Amino acid sequence: MDELLVQVFIESHENAPAEIVLDMDTTDLALHGKQEGRFFHGYYDNYCYLPLYVFCGDHVLCARLREANRDAAFGCLQEMQRIVKQIRAIWPGVKIVLRGDSGFCRK
Repeated sequence: MDELLVQVFIESHENAPAEIVLDMDTTDLALHGKQEGRFFHGYYDNYCYLPLYVFCGDHVLCARLREANRDAAFGCLQEMQRIVKQIRAIWPGVKIVLRGDSGFCRK
């Protein structure tokens, strides 16, 4: 599934773009029961999961469900390396800009 999301994005272009912007973000996925891995996150004031998303425009390139007891940037380096490697294999010359909020400045 991971490779498919990136492949669909690549195939949506007739030609390689000069530049793409990959946006990383997390958000809370509130839980309303006693699901395995639930964790109370003080920022969101709720029990939740904290999934990681990577978008390029309207295209979802990654949606990784994660427990909320990790740093927001947890796992983002590995996900971005995987995505960039797959894009570079098809578009070796494209300029790739990575964008994320301050929660990603530690990785």
